[in-house]
Amino acid sequence: MEANQSHEYHYKVDFYWKSLAMYGAALLIYAIFKGSIEEKTLTIAITDPIVLLLACFVALSAISLFINHHARRVIAITDDSIIFKNRFRERMITLNEIKSIILVKDRRFKMNTLSAVKIRIQGRRRPLRLRPSLFEHEEALILDLKELKQKVHSKKV
Repeated sequence: MEANQSHEYHYKVDFYWKSLAMYGAALLIYAIFKGSIEEKTLTIAITDPIVLLLACFVALSAISLFINHHARRVIAITDDSIIFKNRFRERMITLNEIKSIILVKDRRFKMNTLSAVKIRIQGRRRPLRLRPSLFEHEEALILDLKELKQKVHSKKV
């Protein structure tokens, strides 16, 4: 990391876009197949339980997309701190407050991937749990967290 440079990593919302598109397409296709064409008009059965269920999935996906996009979650990593930002507040955790940073590997797969990062903070009972895969530029975020881990470890020794 360059001197006094902040790297920002934004929360990914592409999963919500994809789920909204998939549920919407499934709703449209099922409604068309379930409906009937009479005298050059398409009638759609709205009272069908599967149509209602798919409509609920579409509505919930749209709401979750709106909430997560509106929150604007960001992690900023500087040389001496981690900053968790969202639309409404900002929390800075300095190196002095961090007890340890633990990189948790995914045991389900044989690949060498990280599933989570646990950040132990002084004055807090449970560690902060961060999933790098939920943020853009996952590899760069992991590298920055590893550098921060080395700084925390060297500070303690």
